[in-house]
This record gives sequence, structure tokens and C-alpha cells, in this order.
Amino acid sequence: MHRAIFYEFPDADPDADRFVHETASGSVTIVLVGDPSAIPLVAAELAGAGVALIELCGGVPLAVRARVKAAMPGGTRVASVSFGIESIVKAAEFNRAFMEGKPPAEACIVLASGADPAADRFVRGAGAQHVTFVMADELAAAGVARQLADDGVGLIELYGGFSDEAALEIIEAVAGRAAVGVSGFGH
Repeated sequence: MHRAIFYEFPDADPDADRFVHETASGSVTIVLVGDPSAIPLVAAELAGAGVALIELCGGVPLAVRARVKAAMPGGTRVASVSFGIESIVKAAEFNRAFMEGKPPAEACIVLASGADPAADRFVRGAGAQHVTFVMADELAAAGVARQLADDGVGLIELYGGFSDEAALEIIEAVAGRAAVGVSGFGH
């Protein structure tokens, strides 16, 4: 399956700031976007090119998710990251720091079978914002999350369909040191 992740990032150009990772089960295209209002058009273009799943970062307004869904051809699913009650305080702290221009580092763990999380990763920074994208399978993800929290990452988002059990392991691994959000579907 081909899927795409849209991640809000300052001054990013969704046509130029794209990263593709090939997996055993398809590819994932990570699109950095500075203006969330651009997402519906870009997502529709990707869906037209065969992307079957669009995932939106937790910073993207829910109104944008509705617009993305409306722009999709039949069969393309749209999900977005949300945070459980155990992460609400940390997510609010992150948001406050972000709005003050001093966000802690953030990370995305992208489910990818057979990935090597030490090698299959990249970091992007702009101003005060720094985000690490790590490809990992469910067996490695909790260890990756623990290390990210040890390194001071304050917010972690999970993409690609992590099971509830794997998400629980990740939440337990960070032990309240970082907010953990999981990509899921609205009703």
C-alpha cells in the first residue's frame, strides 16, 4: 500500500519538501507543509497517483481533515493523530512552548516492516522546530520511543497503523516524559 503523511512544518513547500521511504509492503511519502490549507489539494493529487492512505499530523486542524476527506476519490482513507488522556498535559505543554517559539524536539515513528530504525531516519529543523522521522516495526518502536524520550523529545506521533498493544508499549516506554499521539480515523 502506498501512503502519505502530512506534517506541519514552518515555511515548508509541500511540492518540494517530500521524502519517500520504500517498505516491503509499499511506500510512504512524508510531505512537510507550512500552510495546512494546502493539504487538501496536494493530498488529492497523491491519491490520484495511487496513495491509499493519507495521515495528518496532530497539529493539523480537524477542519482540514474534513476538507481532505471531501477532496479524496473513493477508497482513499484519511486519518489524523490524536492524543489520549495520558498525554493531554504533555501535549498542552508542548503546544504552549511551540506557541512561545521554544518547542522541545519532536518525533514521528512511522510503521515500516523490516526497517532499521538506526538507519531509516532523518531529521529536519527550521528555527526552533526540530523533528526526527524514524521508520520502525512494532517490535522496535517502544525502544525507539524510549530513546527519543531519553534524548529530550517532548512529543511523539505514531503513523502507519500501530496496534493498540504496540501503542500501549510505546506510551509505557516513554513513562510520561513525552506526549504520544496515534494516527486514527474519525467516525
